[in-house]
Amino acid sequence: MAVVILRESVAVMWPGVRYSAAGRPGRSARRLVSVAALAVAAVVSLVTAVACAGPAAPQPRHDQGLVVAHLSIPFRPAAAAGKAEVIQIAVTVGQRFSIKVDTSDRPYYWSQAGTGPDPRLVRLAGNFDEGRCAPGLVGCRVPYFHTLVARGRGTTMVSWKYHDLRCEATPKSASPASGSCPSVTLVTFDIMVR
Repeated sequence: MAVVILRESVAVMWPGVRYSAAGRPGRSARRLVSVAALAVAAVVSLVTAVACAGPAAPQPRHDQGLVVAHLSIPFRPAAAAGKAEVIQIAVTVGQRFSIKVDTSDRPYYWSQAGTGPDPRLVRLAGNFDEGRCAPGLVGCRVPYFHTLVARGRGTTMVSWKYHDLRCEATPKSASPASGSCPSVTLVTFDIMVR
């Protein structure tokens, strides 16, 4: 390689490249430079694509915190017939916690009953699905996490009602042919924030 100074400019001359009398590269040298520039651009593009792509990033999992209860389908109450189903929950201020709620495409479902917990003590962080059902799949059950955050000290309550549409459609004296209806359909969570 040689450095040549031409009227107020500096040129780098590469060995093996033919130059014109003015010190400019000839046609073959310009082609060589064009091909080299394309090759460098292709390598830079490839390196950038590989560096940016990496492996497919997994979907972010939501932090549902401590799972304190599971509302299952079908519901099998732990309380004796005619008694209330009350579940005691103890959490600390700032803690995230969840109630895992099963779902289906009917005839069963859960719904929150009443006014919900005191928003000064507990706030809803969101409902986050645990998975997905294939389109058109009948009877698919995908649980979700009803996630809460403890905000302040105290005690509050929240209730969930279990619905069995077969039972709600039949008179109380009769039971659906497929089995008996649960005698307890309301679950109350007594939440103590310490």
